[in-house]
Amino acid sequence: MTALPSPCLPSRWRGPALAYALLAMGAAQAQITPMPRGGDVIAHRVVAGDTLEQLAARYLGDHRQWSLLQQHNGVANPYRLRPGSVLEIPSRLLRAAAASVEFVQGDVRASRPLDHLADTPATGVAPSPVRQGQALQEGDRLQLAPDAFVAVRLADGSLVRVQSQSDVLLRQMRRKGRAGSLQSVLDLREGSVEATVAPDAQAGQRRFEIRTPAASTSVRGTRFLVQTHGDADSGTGTVAAVDHGSVAVDSTLPAAQGGGTLLHPGQGLAVAADGRIGQARDMLDAPDTSAWPALAEDANWVSLPLPTQAGAVRYQVMLARDAELTQVLRNGSFTASPLRLSGVEDGDYVLSIRGVDAQGVPGRASSHALRVKAHPVPPLYEAPAADAVVGLGRAGLQCTRVVGAARYRIQVAAAAPDADAFAHPVVDARDLQDCGLAAEALASLPAGRYLWRAASVRLLPDGQADQGPFAAPQGLQLAVAPRQPSADALQLDGGQGQGSRHIRWSGEAGQRYRVQAASGQDFAQPLVDVWVDRPEWSTEALPPGNYFMRLQIEDANGLRSEFSAARQFQTGSWITDASGRMLHMGHGDRLQRQ
Repeated sequence: MTALPSPCLPSRWRGPALAYALLAMGAAQAQITPMPRGGDVIAHRVVAGDTLEQLAARYLGDHRQWSLLQQHNGVANPYRLRPGSVLEIPSRLLRAAAASVEFVQGDVRASRPLDHLADTPATGVAPSPVRQGQALQEGDRLQLAPDAFVAVRLADGSLVRVQSQSDVLLRQMRRKGRAGSLQSVLDLREGSVEATVAPDAQAGQRRFEIRTPAASTSVRGTRFLVQTHGDADSGTGTVAAVDHGSVAVDSTLPAAQGGGTLLHPGQGLAVAADGRIGQARDMLDAPDTSAWPALAEDANWVSLPLPTQAGAVRYQVMLARDAELTQVLRNGSFTASPLRLSGVEDGDYVLSIRGVDAQGVPGRASSHALRVKAHPVPPLYEAPAADAVVGLGRAGLQCTRVVGAARYRIQVAAAAPDADAFAHPVVDARDLQDCGLAAEALASLPAGRYLWRAASVRLLPDGQADQGPFAAPQGLQLAVAPRQPSADALQLDGGQGQGSRHIRWSGEAGQRYRVQAASGQDFAQPLVDVWVDRPEWSTEALPPGNYFMRLQIEDANGLRSEFSAARQFQTGSWITDASGRMLHMGHGDRLQRQ
């Protein structure tokens, strides 16, 4: 059948910038045939017995509109149609059909140009936000902001998924006859759409077409993607990839015509901005997502490592509530790992990822089930510091309170490399009113290395407890703190009534000592407060008099003992001879400097 020039076809769809792709369900149906008149008309080849009244009833649902067909085709005698000739049925004369918004996410706007068939539509109704369940009509234009998505259900059950940063015009939505097959044409001016087309119950009567500035894809019962790509220098090209069905591609450019290209399932191709159709190529294999977790617990991001796939220059990712990708909440293109999706609420999702080759052709998709459980957010650790040494029975664990949390849960587990330490926690404290664990809860544990973690618990409206994720485990070491020194262990040189020049005590390697001296036993205002590395201290810095002393020990782990009980001592400024022996007065007292 020879394509006829169409007076209804806008100028931007004519000429050298247009390539047509005909898609059908099976290879037997996918025959490379020129599209009739650009698609704004239906071409009917006359058979013996046809009349304009019959054709008006069949296509327009009203036999009385035969005169419109006569006028459009310039038929001289409506009762004598020449068999084998081709009559045009203008799509604008078909009965209007409607579509509905199945799902919408983000900022999606709809407007209705005054003349949606014009090359550059005139301004019509101002854009307004699209709502779920909203009816759409022929001529509606959908414009999507970044990270937006809309799923449109056509009257025959076909589903069109429009990705973020896309501009789509519902150019034509008509039915053959009163309840016949749907005739749908979409203009993809920018962006990306994925369509699942319902099977054609009337064997080739239904028409579904997506046009871009470089190509037209027309299908019967398949699932496929169409995307625009390019820039101001190279122009806007088109890529198509087919998950199910077979695709036949032919160009309207005389220089590019050469029998066309047949795409089998799992193949795709690129159409240049000048209409040149590239070679059919196998779609990239589905990316390997085995490294992706089944659970995400970060309240800020869903963060996943990008697969490494030969031939892929970037990856297209969608996060949806359903496996059919009808309710897509996040979608985007990623080149650097990790890929991050922000603001994803708690719930169960399906991730779809496709590698994209250097020609821009999307590959096969992998699906991955993911559960997001990030709320209530976990507490922050307050004390002790990470990997700190904690004295058994001397200090507990403390974390911050979380707004909206009613209770907290803290677990402690022995550090076990190459194993899940928290499979058998040594402490599992639930229903804590405060975000902390007292020192007594750790006192019975043996010394060693441990991990601890905390989670928040909120109460749902029905009264059920809802625990959020645990914070990342933090290490600590439990150790036995030095024992409290005895006051009797302090060895004073000098006897009764004689001042002490040095005070000594027993110690161990790696220990250091805190010495405090004061005039009163309460040590409210110590005169001396120093750390020494040896188990001895000189009193020479104190004026002669009576004092009290107490001692604290710190071991190599930084753990400190309690202060010893106070011990009284006396000191003075003694005079010694050349050998260091103290000099005495006649009555026996030591000689002091005045």
